[in-house]
Amino acid sequence: MDDPLKPKPVPLAAETVLWFEFLLDPHKITQHLQCKNPEPSAVELIMQFISMTPDTAIASTVVTPGSDLQNLTGASVGANATTPAASAALSVPPMARQAEIGLQLTRKQLALKILELKVATWLRWDLDVLEKSLPVVMQLGLLRDLCTISYGRAVSIPFASDFDFRISPSGNERAARFALTIYHRTLLRLQLIKDSALKAVRPLMFQTVDQLQQFLETPTQPSIEYLEQLCLSAGSKPFHVFHYDSFVTLQCDNLSTAQNYDMMHLITPHELRAQLQFELAHYYLHTKQYLLARESAAACNSNLQSLPPGATLYFCHIRSTELEGLLQACGISAQQKTLLERFHQSLLNNYADIVSILRLDNRAREIPLVSRRNVELDIEGAISTGLLKETRQLLLQVAALNVVRTVFEWGNIFGSVEYFEKYRDLDYMPPIVEAMQDAVPHCSQREQAALKHFIIDCILYQQQQQQQEQCRQLLLTAREMGIFSNEELLDLDEQLVQASLPVLSNSLATLSDWICHSKLTRVDVAALERQLITCTNANSVRILLVKLCGTAPGKPLWAINSSWDVPQPLKTLIMAMPVSFLQDFSYVLLGKARELATRGNYIDAVSMLSVLKSETQRQELGGSAQIMCKLITWEILHIQITQCLEEWHQKPLDLTALGGRCKQCLGALQAGDSMIPRMDILESCAIMLLNLTDFPPLLYLDKRSQLMELPLAFAATFTEMEKMKGPKKACRDAWELMLSMFLNVPKRATSTGAGSGASSSLQTFLQRVRHQSVFGLAISMLGKMHNILKDDPNHDLSCEYMQLWPTSITNPNSYSLRSVSETLQWLLSEALSHYPQTISWLKMKGDLELAIGNNESAMRCYVNALVTGTDYCTMPLQRNVADDYMIRKMIRCAANLGCHTQATVLCQFLEEIDYGIVFKNLSEKSSNFTDAMDAYYTCIWDTTLLEFIVNLHLKRGEHSRKLEAISMMGTLELNANNNEEIKRESAMVRKSRFIRALAKQYLL
Repeated sequence: MDDPLKPKPVPLAAETVLWFEFLLDPHKITQHLQCKNPEPSAVELIMQFISMTPDTAIASTVVTPGSDLQNLTGASVGANATTPAASAALSVPPMARQAEIGLQLTRKQLALKILELKVATWLRWDLDVLEKSLPVVMQLGLLRDLCTISYGRAVSIPFASDFDFRISPSGNERAARFALTIYHRTLLRLQLIKDSALKAVRPLMFQTVDQLQQFLETPTQPSIEYLEQLCLSAGSKPFHVFHYDSFVTLQCDNLSTAQNYDMMHLITPHELRAQLQFELAHYYLHTKQYLLARESAAACNSNLQSLPPGATLYFCHIRSTELEGLLQACGISAQQKTLLERFHQSLLNNYADIVSILRLDNRAREIPLVSRRNVELDIEGAISTGLLKETRQLLLQVAALNVVRTVFEWGNIFGSVEYFEKYRDLDYMPPIVEAMQDAVPHCSQREQAALKHFIIDCILYQQQQQQQEQCRQLLLTAREMGIFSNEELLDLDEQLVQASLPVLSNSLATLSDWICHSKLTRVDVAALERQLITCTNANSVRILLVKLCGTAPGKPLWAINSSWDVPQPLKTLIMAMPVSFLQDFSYVLLGKARELATRGNYIDAVSMLSVLKSETQRQELGGSAQIMCKLITWEILHIQITQCLEEWHQKPLDLTALGGRCKQCLGALQAGDSMIPRMDILESCAIMLLNLTDFPPLLYLDKRSQLMELPLAFAATFTEMEKMKGPKKACRDAWELMLSMFLNVPKRATSTGAGSGASSSLQTFLQRVRHQSVFGLAISMLGKMHNILKDDPNHDLSCEYMQLWPTSITNPNSYSLRSVSETLQWLLSEALSHYPQTISWLKMKGDLELAIGNNESAMRCYVNALVTGTDYCTMPLQRNVADDYMIRKMIRCAANLGCHTQATVLCQFLEEIDYGIVFKNLSEKSSNFTDAMDAYYTCIWDTTLLEFIVNLHLKRGEHSRKLEAISMMGTLELNANNNEEIKRESAMVRKSRFIRALAKQYLL
């Protein structure tokens, strides 16, 4: 039987040819390259030949004719010593070791180098193709091999300053001249990609990096001079390039290694100059020598134009698009610029000819409308700041042209209203008329229809604004354009005439019998009343009250809206005032402020009360005004406390100052003043101080009010907690007060509302709790009550502060467990809405949901706790986040939901894996479609568990799943011989993967 863990070989495609086959059959290289899509490609073949070429030879006295060690004429004989491929591409033995100049290559080395040069010649030595596909190191290796074969001796790259240009008998002058040209071209081309070339080399190849850096740091001036001299001498000295058959592959039955240098292409001087000047122009542009770049680009274009059309080029590989880009970069392109190019050029030249460009674009629609709008805004900003010394007439023309372009592109999306309103102080009609007249001859039928609608809209708008002169000008333009039919023009004239006709004096509407002044007045009064009800500004209220007072209303103005509710102390003071403007003004502002605060518009509410407060501080109002001012101050404080509690995490107000004002408000109650705030304000101040953890001012207040009992009891509890040392129990006042709110109420008492008051006051208090510690104290009390009343150790809840409370309750049957559970569930949701990343509350909410029987909700809370505790699966899972108690509850939830595989994986999270639970869950059939067994194999790191799964699949006959489990066991990170660090890393990765899977199921 085959070993399932043994990797199976991947068969090669039938057309794939291996590199060594070309050594065995040299003629096969030509057949391969002539294929339509050869595999491997020509560039891949060059890379393989360079990679497989050993470049060093050691002297030996044994020579076997025809063997791999047979040396060439004038070369030494040696044994191969293979070096790494990429590093070998630049490593050559020094020339000083050989007294005789010649090649130092074995036949295998020479055969591979000839093959790589032959393939490069097939590509016609197109340096663009080689640069794009070959790594820089291999480009230099190819260049080194070209120079070595052409000079007939070992050559080092880069050339030394005292490089000996002598050619050995096995070399050739034509070939050497071609190789030297390629060398200098490559040197200049690599300067353009110098930084990226160094980054592309693998960091471990220190020798390669040093030699590549040495090549890139070679001075470029000699190369420039050589290429320029070559261009000058091209007419007198012929230049040859390699033919594909110039390189003769080695034969096993023939010891000859001579190359066919006679078979080389003679190219024209124009072709040579065109390619060299093209690359010189690129280099000059790179080095910012723009005058030289322009001269070289012009010479390149001139020589290229001199070549006969349809001629076969062997050396020049210039693409027309690249040449055009070069000419444009140098500013000598003969091709006409597009509108977009002229547009960008105008931006660089301080908006020169921008109007004519935009006018032409209204015909061609080439420039994006967004760019045109941006230019309009830029010109406006430049003129306003003084950067552009132009009048606003330029801005007006640009805006008019953009409006017309808008009509064609998006219809009337911006509209002409913005244009007319923005430039109403200028003579805005002639530019837009001129822009439309210029664009009409170039419009299609659809565009003419859009332009007609635009003109009609403009005419009607001007008529509405009573701009008769502009309206006549537009109508005249519409007639001259010829896009309106006679019927449309007549209809437009009739509409304008009807809109401008005065009301006839003998009309029925002017008869006195039909005019009812009382009805008209009633309509006006109703409109003013509606404005008064909807306005949110105190000054507007003042003006509207004055207007309404002038209509002789039949009822008080403060009674206009029955929903205006004023607190009783203030209402008593206002009703005691004489009938006056201040009475109506005070009542309306107080009622509207309370209405705005109820809707959440706290800023306008406080603004209204502040205006009223300043109004009541006048001296002529007497002593009652001071009392009213104090009451309004407390109302402002009440609204600001409500705003602060609603926007707690945004911190809209200064909490320190707000706390000081709350203390002053409570101080009035403690001092026994005759005028004290109403009880709602006192309760809000107490809760605000409780949320600010400022407990001392609350300890000495009167506890007789039911609304103040809970804040004062909580403050006393926190104060005692600060004084406690050791495991002493805290103050029982808060505990007994909270416990009394969950007494079982008889049905008769419930029907009269006696039992709902306590629970509603508790919920009202808890709704305004914001501080995390206060939330935690209330949750701990309710959790302790739940544990005592539930009396089930399997469903005990745990959280902070729970050890402070009593462990038993007298007569527990008198209390409602259901009310406690519902209140705790609501409070946990409320607390998590303010502090969603509190892990202990998430775990407690999961425990509560599990106790109630909501397994899926409990699992959602537990998974949320895991995700939060691992910072969204970016940190290792700690034991304080997921202890065994929580993991066992998660296992129970998963099993109850029918997800037995999830329960199995969760068993690995235990400190000691409980294999009894594991085997029991694996034996169960999953009843949930999200719990496919093999979906979680990548989350298992316990090999014992995997072995059991393999055995289980074997018993069930599930062959594919068994193979998958076996493949998981065969992964390297699960090897039993790994050290502890690798095991921990493997477990951590699989834990994170499983938590992500749970989060995707339960949280999304």
